[in-house]
Amino acid sequence: MKNILSLLALLVLLVVPVQAAASSYYLTFEGTVGSISDGGGLAGAAGISIGDTLRYVVEIDTDRTGFYTKSNGKDKTVRGSYYTSLYSGALNGMTTGSYNYLNPYYNGFYSQTGNDQSALSFNNWSGSVQNLAVGSSINSLYESAFNENWGYTKINLNSVTVTNISNVAPTPLPGAAFLMLGGLGVVGFVKRRFV
Repeated sequence: MKNILSLLALLVLLVVPVQAAASSYYLTFEGTVGSISDGGGLAGAAGISIGDTLRYVVEIDTDRTGFYTKSNGKDKTVRGSYYTSLYSGALNGMTTGSYNYLNPYYNGFYSQTGNDQSALSFNNWSGSVQNLAVGSSINSLYESAFNENWGYTKINLNSVTVTNISNVAPTPLPGAAFLMLGGLGVVGFVKRRFV
């Protein structure tokens, strides 16, 4: 019985997300594809066309300073900025550099961020990032990436709104379900073996 309780406690620790006292939060943007420049064929490969609704999730950490990576491989901080990272995008290509910052600018902000597959630029000149709420609009957002032959793809979005603000990264359902079912399988195996 003691072994089963220990395993259940371990399962709970692995499956239930743990929240730390961090300043990181996640903004989810949704918008309609207004134009596509698909020299790299990445939008076509992803099945993206004009009029589609796309969703992007960006991590923003106000305790870390944003940066970009120079051509010599060294990071250069962007004074007064926040660290950002593209958590999920639409294109599956590659980028030429690493940009991870959101810079407050007068009454608005601009950001260049990305991950290994694509880069994302977004800005808003009519309100600060701290004033964003679910339903807020931003002025512009575009995603870009290169294919393996350096063909360039860029997607511009229209009518971009914030659809979610969370301090926990969105978890894809299949991953969570896999963990839960795997844990239940371990519990069932232990129960059969030791009972």
